[in-house]
Amino acid sequence: MRTVLTAAATAALIASLASPAVAASNTEAGSAPSSNASGTAAAEATASIKTNERNGSVDLQSHRGGRGEWTEESLAAFATSLKLGVTTLELDTHLTSDGKVIVWHDDTIQADKCRDTAEATPGDAGFPYVGDRVAELSLAQIRTLDCGFIQLKGYPEQDVIEGNRIAELKDVFQLVRDADAQKVRFNIETKVESSQIGGEGMVALTNAVVTEIQASGTADRITLQSFDWSSLNLTREIAPELPLVALSSGDAWLQIGQPGASPNLGGIDIDTYGGSLAKAAAAQGYDAVSPTFRSVTPGMIAEAHELGLPVIPWTVNTTADMERLMDLGVDGIITDYPTRLRTVMEERGLKLPKAYAPKA
Repeated sequence: MRTVLTAAATAALIASLASPAVAASNTEAGSAPSSNASGTAAAEATASIKTNERNGSVDLQSHRGGRGEWTEESLAAFATSLKLGVTTLELDTHLTSDGKVIVWHDDTIQADKCRDTAEATPGDAGFPYVGDRVAELSLAQIRTLDCGFIQLKGYPEQDVIEGNRIAELKDVFQLVRDADAQKVRFNIETKVESSQIGGEGMVALTNAVVTEIQASGTADRITLQSFDWSSLNLTREIAPELPLVALSSGDAWLQIGQPGASPNLGGIDIDTYGGSLAKAAAAQGYDAVSPTFRSVTPGMIAEAHELGLPVIPWTVNTTADMERLMDLGVDGIITDYPTRLRTVMEERGLKLPKAYAPKA
């Protein structure tokens, strides 16, 4: 079992990143100048994704900040990912009842991750909060939750970030800004509840996330991904400069061979595109595909690359799978174990993402 980081140690870790960054390696895979002269932010950002295919590296995406190594989606996890050196911070977003964008994966507050500490206000009728939907809780209520009290089952190497509080999306932007981590990218998922796919909840979340992105000053380093392709379609309308990533859970989720349009895919029928994730994504104007790693085949990669789409599978956690997918030619890997993937990249002689650390 890995160590538990106290609240003081966690605060010190995050604070240490507030000073100007220095490179921990001479081999950087920073964003190279784009050869695409279209002048649009979306084209430049997409070119940055594809740069990995040209500069001898892959996009190292720290899934939920590195869930296998640190308490998921904690500011300390994102901070430690920066100190390690990753290309991209991958994270999830939800909307609170008072319209705040928080960084969290689950639709509900689960007892294996969070515990109640106190009422947000005296006599709060909504208390306790564990078990409630995120969408039904205010930011103040969510801020009372201790989501760093126990190691997540199935992740024996995970360091517990003691006393972790769920962060807002703007907090993560500020963390990276304070670290002067100018080469680090963000892959932000709109985590739409299954009952809200294509509905009002999706619209509210997507609009709020896009507003936060546009206010962050880092929109040129952001991709927006979703399992609800209607969220991608809405983003394309309200923020055409943002590159879009089509997530997929595999053939059954895509509804290959099933009659009719899929709500997951924004109302299109995957069979119209021969069951091809890449063809469907390209037809919608998306910029990359992110399939579950078990569904990736050489044919999928070849088809996506022919259409100009990078392939960035999730969630790849074993060294063997990392090696296999890199041999197949994927453009990036989303992993719970960024240290493990960075080691594989180093052993293969690939360029490594810049690491950010405080000055002595």
